[in-house]
Amino acid sequence: MKKSEINSEEVRLSTILNVPAPQRFIVLVVLSFWIWTWILRFFSHSNLDISQVILTRVPHDIRPGYTLQQLHRTARNFALKITKIIIPFHFATVLLFEYKNVTEGPFGNIVYIVYFLPLIQSAVIFWFLLKECQIIKYCTRRCLLIESSPRCLRNTYILLSDTLTSFAKPLIDFTLFSSLIFKEPSTHFDLFVALFPVLVRLLQCLREYRVLSDTTLLFNALKYSCNIPILFCTWQSRLYEEPIDKERLHHVQRWFMLLNSCYSLFWDVRMDWSLDSLTSLRSRSKSAVTLKKKFYHSAIVVDFVLRFWWLWVYLIQNLESVATSSDCLFFQGEMQYLEVIRRGIWIIFKLDAEYYIKFASK
Repeated sequence: MKKSEINSEEVRLSTILNVPAPQRFIVLVVLSFWIWTWILRFFSHSNLDISQVILTRVPHDIRPGYTLQQLHRTARNFALKITKIIIPFHFATVLLFEYKNVTEGPFGNIVYIVYFLPLIQSAVIFWFLLKECQIIKYCTRRCLLIESSPRCLRNTYILLSDTLTSFAKPLIDFTLFSSLIFKEPSTHFDLFVALFPVLVRLLQCLREYRVLSDTTLLFNALKYSCNIPILFCTWQSRLYEEPIDKERLHHVQRWFMLLNSCYSLFWDVRMDWSLDSLTSLRSRSKSAVTLKKKFYHSAIVVDFVLRFWWLWVYLIQNLESVATSSDCLFFQGEMQYLEVIRRGIWIIFKLDAEYYIKFASK
């Protein structure tokens, strides 16, 4: 294929996937609903009833929990409903955003509505989510008061709060843009919004340690605390005016990011997925795995690649002598899409590990 044809394909891909930053948050939320639907379908085909390891109804609800098939059907219907609602909003937002960029004069005020559309969409999504999923509403109200028992309820808390951490960067973009409603971006408030999911998981770990006295939870809390210096460096870089000072700070930030990526990768594989060997995977048990071994090995490789995607971008841009102000290789926001996909993979093997702990290891 000629170089011009390759560039043409990249431009076409960029055009399709490049959506306004605040709208990208909405797209990622809808994408996460479909990924969850696919995860449930995957477990259904693999004959792993993960409805046994997550709580699908609020505690004290006397009705039986959802079966895996019911859970999949409910998730698919919900994702379909939200998608149908969001699609018109999405195209309206993208068109108005483009129109706003080329419009000047008094008619420019007409597209002021573009600042409200992402907020309206997010409100609609989360209203339906809390209205139709009582267990999410229950856990959201008690997110800092994580309940370690029963374990299936704890798993539900963990899935929700850990998934929220994957939306830290989209939340920064969403908050910055939405603050333009007030004419000027909110100073550093976006960083507080991005810090909130991290603090939730950090406080959950500390609360569980207080109850269970399990030192593993302290190391897990340390993992989440590694995100704080990264956000601190982002905050400081906004205060510096000299490019040299900013570059030095970014250099320090990359070291923190490297530490965070290494620590998180180890924790994903060893602790969250309960894999202690690359060959036998779960060497301490005769019934070592519940899925095909190639799935685990593929997941480890993908998790490694996506955890360090920021590093591959940085290295490739330096090798090609490209300005490193961009954080993408193919299209803007690619890292955010990849992180949501990576989180979906993490959920599969986290639930698989919980199923293994509850059933296969006995």
